[in-house]
Amino acid sequence: MLIFELLDGDGPGFLQVRSQVLDFLTVNEHKSVSLVDHFLKKDTKILYILDQRNTIWGVISISAGGQILHCLESDIVLPMLQEYFAAVRPAKIFSIIGEQKYTDEIAKIFLQLYGTVPKLKNEYALMEYNQAAAEEAALKEKVDSRKKTFLSGCQIFDCKESDFDDLFPIQREYEIEEVLIKKEDFNEKNCRILLRRSLQAGEVFGVRYNGRVIAKAAINAKGQNCIQLGGIFTDTNFRNKGIATYLVKTLTQRFRKEGKTIVLFVKKVNATAIAVYQNCGFASFADYKIMYY
Repeated sequence: MLIFELLDGDGPGFLQVRSQVLDFLTVNEHKSVSLVDHFLKKDTKILYILDQRNTIWGVISISAGGQILHCLESDIVLPMLQEYFAAVRPAKIFSIIGEQKYTDEIAKIFLQLYGTVPKLKNEYALMEYNQAAAEEAALKEKVDSRKKTFLSGCQIFDCKESDFDDLFPIQREYEIEEVLIKKEDFNEKNCRILLRRSLQAGEVFGVRYNGRVIAKAAINAKGQNCIQLGGIFTDTNFRNKGIATYLVKTLTQRFRKEGKTIVLFVKKVNATAIAVYQNCGFASFADYKIMYY
């Protein structure tokens, strides 16, 4: 078993290998949408693990900023990873992202080789929309006339660059509450840059009420057949009104009509959010983990 770096080229050999890696990722896409996204954009270093029979057992993405995404199929790849990283240390390690088991295993390798210890560990439930779960949730759903009345006054819209000023306050609130380890680490310049970039890509959706943006969601990653939703957040003054459920259901149905599989991940400790997504027809199918260094 060997590890190779995926090289970019136009020759038949290059294209054949790239196609083989894509086939592997497509089968595992629902649990590694971000990795597939980077693979398609060709914006990170891609490693693939190959056995003597020319079968791929795993793929890893390493960004210039030190984000490490992984999609591994078996423990048999771990000794090879240990050997590879002993010879080739990443220039920077910022985060390890993927299925919990293998995030832990890669972190162990880095600890043994480099003595690196993560500063933060977040465990998530990886969830996927499925029709059976949606139908079961619909049977249990109770009609709330007050929520229904409120939501009738809400408008879901595709955000444009011209919506930047309206969106920024809720994006700021989202980053401080959901993303940052310490609130004082908030960087307004970076927040503005990332929001503008997402708006330019057409990947942000908002909910407007009485002219004010009170909730938002985004496409975190796009694969071949999957879309990963994220950045779902409701203004603290408008919670418990069914807004997140309304937004996620609407986006899910929209992307399903395009033939996409919809996935998302949510912190295991966030029981409220998990309940919202279950009510939208999502069911957990894997444990997911992010370690930050």
